[in-house]
Amino acid sequence: MSNHPSPLIESDDLALRKSFIGLKESDFLLLRTSLPRDGKVLEEIARTLNAHLARIDETRDYFNDPKMADRLQQVQVDYFHSLFMGPHDESFFRQRFLTGQRHHEIGLEPEWYIGAFCHYLVGILRHIHEAHPADALERTVSLIKIALFDISLTTEAYFRAEHEQLTLLSKVFQDNIEGVVITDTGGIIQHANKMSGRLIGIPPDLLIGVSFTELMALPSASPSFADLCGNALEQEQWQGEVELNRVGAHAFPAKVTIMSMDAAHPDHRQWVIEFTDITEAKRNQAELAARTEELFRSNRDLEQFAYIASHDLQEPLRMVASYTQLLARRYQGKLDADADEFIHYAVDGAERMQQLINDLLTFSRIGTQGSQHKPVDIQLILNRALFNLKSTLEDSQAQVTHGPLSEVPGDTTQLVQLFQNLIGNAVKFRSKEPPRIHIEAQEKEHEWLFSVQDNGIGIAPEYAQQVFSIFQRLHSRQEYPGTGIGLALCKKIVERHHGRIWVEPAPNGSGSLFQFTLIKEHTK
Repeated sequence: MSNHPSPLIESDDLALRKSFIGLKESDFLLLRTSLPRDGKVLEEIARTLNAHLARIDETRDYFNDPKMADRLQQVQVDYFHSLFMGPHDESFFRQRFLTGQRHHEIGLEPEWYIGAFCHYLVGILRHIHEAHPADALERTVSLIKIALFDISLTTEAYFRAEHEQLTLLSKVFQDNIEGVVITDTGGIIQHANKMSGRLIGIPPDLLIGVSFTELMALPSASPSFADLCGNALEQEQWQGEVELNRVGAHAFPAKVTIMSMDAAHPDHRQWVIEFTDITEAKRNQAELAARTEELFRSNRDLEQFAYIASHDLQEPLRMVASYTQLLARRYQGKLDADADEFIHYAVDGAERMQQLINDLLTFSRIGTQGSQHKPVDIQLILNRALFNLKSTLEDSQAQVTHGPLSEVPGDTTQLVQLFQNLIGNAVKFRSKEPPRIHIEAQEKEHEWLFSVQDNGIGIAPEYAQQVFSIFQRLHSRQEYPGTGIGLALCKKIVERHHGRIWVEPAPNGSGSLFQFTLIKEHTK
């Protein structure tokens, strides 16, 4: 409320207000000469008043801090000084209005202000009767007039602020995007906003006097309105789903919140009920669940197909490979050059097909044959991966370093494969320099961030996503052998561990930086 500009008042209105009270210029002259010349008199009266206020629950907290108490005392002295000295014009009017607004903001009721003012007047009147016994009555009358004028302005501002707040709350109530009704203790609707009428299908004023129970499409087994209110009392509020009737249409599912408006007496308690139509949300939820189930079934069928197809291809392919290799051993160099070349192509093709099928089998098994996640030491995982790559690392003179590594929940076999593939990939796509690979683990709030940085040939940013697709290759088989499934396996392993993986150029400009996350908490 303090952000509002101080209300303006026309001089005619101000004069009219003074006339109602009977304030005249002679009263102001008496007031100015009645002000105690000794400033300590006002200070003593303020101290007496503050000692009284410090004993009242509503104002006690303002006087716990000595500095705050001293500041309030000075404010009071200045306030009552202006009561006597004025000027009693528009500025006086604005000051009193601001005082009333501030009292409303901090929750001080008008009764507190009027009571405090009366305590102050007792001290001032005592001073007037002691200092001006001859005309004490006239001075007292003038003081009472200005006091009534002051109190009327301050309390008017308080109630105007109260009215503005109620107007704002009423607008919020009416314009709420949810249906809102307020009922009495028995559930009879006393207030209803616009949206409640739209949802129920009748004007909101026709909902007044209707029992909220009548709006509920209650199956026999459902809890009653009284039961829901009982739950709201126990839990501060109740929130759930209720079928509500709509005039001229089918009942609709609604998300309902019931809150209690406590009253001094339980028999006068009111209920605030918010509700909104969730028909569309439930339809979307059902469609999403159906699509998710369909996708799950499709993935399961694809994995099963890949496994069965790969497994069934193994036997005839093994026969083809065996006989082509036998042909190569028996007839290499005994036939013409074309025959030797044809046999070489047949053997190479059979071997590559076997490798593709084995890799496809491995890929399809990631989601179906993984073990249950349990805490694993990444240092041991890395040691096992390096052991499996021992000859490759030695042949390439690769150097693998790492920082402190952590323990995470996961599948040991698959995590070994993850690190083995990333390190092996760095060795395969090395530059002219011997491979240098560094592994780091960084702890985040809910996950660990792992990085594998190499000094290899790097990956162009435009291919950063493509490299994780199955059977995607950026180079020919003559340049770099393999099936192009290694990084796709890494991606599938990380995703099974509820993480994500990506690649970007190494910070030093040479090589690649692969990063992936693994969650901290155990997930089955």
